[in-house]
Amino acid sequence: MNATRERPEIRFLTSGDVTAHERAAAEHAVRTALMDAEGVTSVQVTLSVVADVSLPRPALAQAVVELDGRRVRAQAAAPRIDEAIDTLRERLAIRASSSQVS
Repeated sequence: MNATRERPEIRFLTSGDVTAHERAAAEHAVRTALMDAEGVTSVQVTLSVVADVSLPRPALAQAVVELDGRRVRAQAAAPRIDEAIDTLRERLAIRASSSQVS
C-alpha cells in the first residue's frame, strides 16, 4: 500500500520576475495538492508576474495536470506570486480530488 509512485517531472513556464525560490515553492505546492492523486502522467505549471503597478492582481499561477487521461486545470491570480501559489495549491487539490470521484 505504501508503494513508491513515480511522479512525473513538473514542466515550468515562467514570465516576469519569478525567482528560483518561488518556482520551488510552486513545485512543492503542486506536489502537495496532488499527493493523494493517482494516475498523474504530466504536470505543467505557469508562473507569471506582470510589472504593472496599476493591476490589482499581477501575479498568476496556473497548473494543467493530466490525471487519469483527463486534463485538470487550476489557476489563481493575486497581488503577490506567493499568494497566487497558495491559492493554486488549494484549488488544484480540490479539482484533483473531485475528478477522481467516480
